[in-house]
Amino acid sequence: MEDRLGLMITFSVFAGSAMLVAFVLGYVAHDDIGLSRMEIRHSALIASGSIAILLAIELVRRHRHKPK
Repeated sequence: MEDRLGLMITFSVFAGSAMLVAFVLGYVAHDDIGLSRMEIRHSALIASGSIAILLAIELVRRHRHKPK
């Protein structure tokens, strides 16, 4: 029970940190650098897709090489 609670707290902290970083990067890119919202949206979509593919590859690699 305590392991699950610790895992949920850790996940919540990481998710909150990721949201804060995404907000700050979007703000800086729009206001300071001058990118349009559409350019930011396309870049974020490409980056999130790349991260998802890398995570999926790592997950498949871990489960495939697991000794039985």
